[in-house]
Amino acid sequence: MEFYAVTRKAVHLYTFKPGEKVPLEPDLSFPPVFTADSCEWSADGSLLGLVDSTGGVQVLDASDGYKPLCQVPALVGGVRNFYFSPLGNHLVTYERWEKEAGNNVGLWDAKTGQMRFSFTMKNMTAMTWPPLKWTALETHCCRMVQDGVQIMPGTCDRENAQISRIEAPGIMAFEVAPKGAGSGGAGEPHVAICIAEWKGQPARCQIYRVDQPSRATATKNFFKAQTVTMAWNNTGTAVLVKAATEEASTGKSYYGDASLYFLRADGEETALVASADGGPLHDVQWNPTQDEFVMLHGQHPCSAALYEGRKGSKRMDFGTGHRNTIRWNNFGRFFTLGGYGQLKGDTDFWDKPGKKLMASLRMECCVVCGWAPDGRHFLAATTAPRMRVDNKIEIYDYLGSLLGKLDFEELLLAGWRPRPRGAFQDRPPSPGRTQASEPKAAAKPKPAAYRPPGARGGGLAEQLRKELGSTSAEAATTATKVGAGAAAPPVFLPPGASAADFAPKAAAAATGSSRNARKKKAKESKEAEAPAPEVEKFSPPQRQGGAEAAEKPAPAGDGDEVEKKVRALRKKLRDIDKLKEKVSAGGDLDPLQKQKLEGESEILQQIRSLGAEP
Repeated sequence: MEFYAVTRKAVHLYTFKPGEKVPLEPDLSFPPVFTADSCEWSADGSLLGLVDSTGGVQVLDASDGYKPLCQVPALVGGVRNFYFSPLGNHLVTYERWEKEAGNNVGLWDAKTGQMRFSFTMKNMTAMTWPPLKWTALETHCCRMVQDGVQIMPGTCDRENAQISRIEAPGIMAFEVAPKGAGSGGAGEPHVAICIAEWKGQPARCQIYRVDQPSRATATKNFFKAQTVTMAWNNTGTAVLVKAATEEASTGKSYYGDASLYFLRADGEETALVASADGGPLHDVQWNPTQDEFVMLHGQHPCSAALYEGRKGSKRMDFGTGHRNTIRWNNFGRFFTLGGYGQLKGDTDFWDKPGKKLMASLRMECCVVCGWAPDGRHFLAATTAPRMRVDNKIEIYDYLGSLLGKLDFEELLLAGWRPRPRGAFQDRPPSPGRTQASEPKAAAKPKPAAYRPPGARGGGLAEQLRKELGSTSAEAATTATKVGAGAAAPPVFLPPGASAADFAPKAAAAATGSSRNARKKKAKESKEAEAPAPEVEKFSPPQRQGGAEAAEKPAPAGDGDEVEKKVRALRKKLRDIDKLKEKVSAGGDLDPLQKQKLEGESEILQQIRSLGAEP
């Protein structure tokens, strides 16, 4: 396997062999490039593109010793961004638009450097890049134009092929499914488009088949969609739509509101997976091989959960933590949950089929990361300009063990060379292997600086430091199944309460029985029990008023009122006993306490008059 490092001085290529040490010296080095976007690989790793000093793109054949294949010239003033088509047949370049300078986007043959066609794109944003999108097998190519989407053959031969069009006034983004929604990728693929809000009307996401551009197969309306990001699953049957705003309506987030919607291509299911009211949407990623996705949603510590791709229902819970990044390996077996950027860098390695946490570690100042093509090694890099110091590349295995580290003066980008499918086989975790614990040498205690008593721990500041130091709140080591047949959720008790106090509620929640079923069960158990013996009830003595008062039926609540009065009088007697103990101990009483002592006989008389014992 090979990984690369883009620095200010050169583009370095290293060869890493599993089981051996990480190489410290590169095998090949190429001339320097201007930015991190000036180095791109094709999807199978057979082609490498580098922006040269002339502003054009030099394409190298990585499968033949990195020999130059062709040279793509600049159109306007120099290539800023470029990418390869899925099969590596085409190369798309973008240059900064200048008025009256001509077209700034070009489509080229990646093997010969011959131009296919060019067009103008004034602004490059996350919703307009990339401007040309193919299916996985390059059977179709789509381009967003004004008020619609053009659908052309994957060869992009516009002169000899018929071009269809999806009419969509106000379109803001589109995404092409990788394959058809039929069994094994059969059938025509779909195109998802999103139309912006207009004059109080909601934004609208629609899905079309490429062979039927006039009829939508699915539609979903929603508000708060200043920007939209769409992602298809690997089978082309469902799409996730993230609608976001720049400003949060609730004021709880600096990054605006974001909601996630789920749509099936056939229109049978549409759902709101995550709302803006539930907190920020940090990341969501489809499994590259199965119809499911993982999402990080909510205020930190946020929840991590797995959702199935048929209806968008939650299926597995991975606990909570300070995480904002998801990375799947190529086989959909292992994935990482990391907290980078403004977070501490805590990273969890999960085995999805085994539903267990394999390792947890901290990758401080990590900027870019990704799995190796073999699915068993992980690269993390600290790059500029986000971090101007301590630029480095670290390589770990799937259990979080650090295998090697390379330091750089200024590192712009790092990553693995892609490899075609089938180059490596999926393998489960090795039996008996666990995360290696790094032994630490016993450090000699140093004389501590003086700290005032208020700063020696136990205060609010100390609690906040502990909370910030550990960003794995409610971290789980095993995944919890959600849905039918799943175990009951844990019962979180209030402070000071015991589990026994909530045992009936927890049992009811675990059984999931309905109210009618509980009533029926209680009735059957009551009938099965023997009749309770009769107990003589308390009845107060007759009051003044003669026989007429005795014969008059008492209200239903009189017995309860009498018991309340008796309890109140007995409490007064207990207070008087405490005053007596105080006097016997030599204490003094105030006038009010002496008055209470004098009223003891009257209280005793009132209790007896109510038919109770003092």
